[in-house]
Amino acid sequence: MWRLADPWYLILLVLPAALLALRLWSNRRGRASVLFSGGSYLHGLPRSWRAAVSPHLHWLRYPGLVLLIFALTRPQSGQDVQEIQTFAVDIMLVMDVSGTMKTEDMVAGGRQVSRIEAAKTVMAGFIEKRQSDRLGLIAFGTYSLTRCPLTVDYTMVMSALREIDINLFPKDLRRTAIGNALATAVGRLHKSDAKSKVVILLTDGDNTAGNIAPISAAEIAESENVKVYTIGFGSPGRTDVNEQVLHQIATKTGGRFFRSESLADLERVYAEIDELEKSEVTVKNYQLWDEWFQWFLWSGCLLLMLEVMMNQIVCRKVPA
Repeated sequence: MWRLADPWYLILLVLPAALLALRLWSNRRGRASVLFSGGSYLHGLPRSWRAAVSPHLHWLRYPGLVLLIFALTRPQSGQDVQEIQTFAVDIMLVMDVSGTMKTEDMVAGGRQVSRIEAAKTVMAGFIEKRQSDRLGLIAFGTYSLTRCPLTVDYTMVMSALREIDINLFPKDLRRTAIGNALATAVGRLHKSDAKSKVVILLTDGDNTAGNIAPISAAEIAESENVKVYTIGFGSPGRTDVNEQVLHQIATKTGGRFFRSESLADLERVYAEIDELEKSEVTVKNYQLWDEWFQWFLWSGCLLLMLEVMMNQIVCRKVPA
């Protein structure tokens, strides 16, 4: 976009217009002449290019003055700039893939599906809604596997999520190590400088494996300023979810515990967490302007100097 910073100087355009009008009026009136004899013989004399150019040099003056006036108005070119500053959230998604997660007690699209498939469906929707945040993914049974480190490449996170299934661990390693999984997630967030660090841990059982107690892992999370949301997943009467332990983990770290008994419940839980952990975005709108007056200034000076040089040096009239 373009603008004139000081447009009121445009009123000075009457000056070159007045000078041009005065010149034309003067030419129409004619100039004073001197009578002398033998004038008819002068018509045959050759006329130099200097003599031909000299009467027209005044035409350099008017555009020169116009350019100088436009220089005074300070022409500027600019653009609208939007500066977006985000204070993103680093989130580790921790998913139980122990043997009981294959239980088909969830309903999706009118058919029975396993807990692991229902959890993957809901987590995929959560990932799609995030913007600017870094996400990571951990799957755990007896051991914990980091399927995807913290990244803003959501395509990579989605790909890692799709690859998770119940066969990720051998049958003898499909127990539930909640404490170890939480400690692994906190370790992944250890070097994070994000304003908010979050773990969302989903499980359908109690801590039955690992060498780190869930409460000890929660204490580690608390010391690292990591907030933990815990989700107990599975239909009533068919899970071994230790609600008391999950509630203690969440309370100790400043998070919340959720009990989800269906796919619809789980969707509501992740939607609520999505609202609780929004990235802070600051938007600043401003304009950047570049000055162009110097181009008009030098161009106008060049034309005026050219007129003076041509009149005083090249086409100078020497009196007889």
